[in-house]
Amino acid sequence: MSGGFFLGLVLASMLWLFFAFGVVVNFQVWRAWRKAKVGERVPSGIPFLPGLFGAIAMFLTLPALARWLGWQPGGWGAVLLPLPLVLDVYCLGWILLLPFGRRGSKSN
Repeated sequence: MSGGFFLGLVLASMLWLFFAFGVVVNFQVWRAWRKAKVGERVPSGIPFLPGLFGAIAMFLTLPALARWLGWQPGGWGAVLLPLPLVLDVYCLGWILLLPFGRRGSKSN
């Protein structure tokens, strides 16, 4: 194993970990925002970095998968690259969650 390969492996794994934990944190913040009443304070999430880092990790991982598994993604590569951006609630995932807006928006 060369030094460059090892460095790339460490970088890709750290990007995947930041993506995974960032998506979980952002989803928990979104759930807290959804359950909060109007005027109640809600913690803030991580704006767009987990989705961006996940897309970079996907970009680094797809060629390695193609080489190791002999899998040619073809058109799937265009679908898989932006997938982390959509999975993150504070990146592009908010578009998918629009129908599930805030509950309890009525003030009693």
